[in-house]
Amino acid sequence: MNETQKDMFGYIQFCTVEKDTKKSGLEEMEDRALSRYVEKHYAFIDKIEELGLPAPGEQFRIVTRRSFNGVQFLEYITHHETIVDLKMAVYSINFYAAKFLVRMINEGKIEKVEILMSNLRNKAHREKEEIIKNTFTNHPRIKLFFASSHAKMFSCSTSAGNYYTLEGSGNLSYNSRVEQYVIDNDRLMYKFSCKWMDDIKIFLKGKKELEICE
Repeated sequence: MNETQKDMFGYIQFCTVEKDTKKSGLEEMEDRALSRYVEKHYAFIDKIEELGLPAPGEQFRIVTRRSFNGVQFLEYITHHETIVDLKMAVYSINFYAAKFLVRMINEGKIEKVEILMSNLRNKAHREKEEIIKNTFTNHPRIKLFFASSHAKMFSCSTSAGNYYTLEGSGNLSYNSRVEQYVIDNDRLMYKFSCKWMDDIKIFLKGKKELEICE
């Protein structure tokens, strides 16, 4: 890391690792896939309330054309049931989404969270650095780890025995672009998400690519 980066971000270093952006240790990992049958539904939506929550074994494929933030789906879940465990892969996040996520955790609506945060730099990297430093780091119920990731998803288990997963093109920020999402209620999908996130931590243990904050 050069002196300019140190001045820009202070002591936060784990998201600005100097490395060859064309290659990371993750290329050596075996790819994982999950195949299962689900009942699928398709929709265009303006608000998540128009869709509701999928039943077990059900999948929604949706397209949004107005401002939408994936944290709104988390909020909608917590209106109906407590999220016991939440796994997230975040490429970019804004202050609103981070603040709202922490509020739901502090209010007991989300019991614990593990976040795979991308260490790749994008247009919003300064905001992401500040969020990590001031909001996520040292929170007792948030575990963070960092890797070369472009994944955008969350998967959770709930007090009602549901297992919701949201995957899509959108970051955790508001925009008016066309975005596509897939929402599942599937225990195997949740277990799959837990497994591949653990695999990354195990594979990268001891390597420069991985940084963990707990």
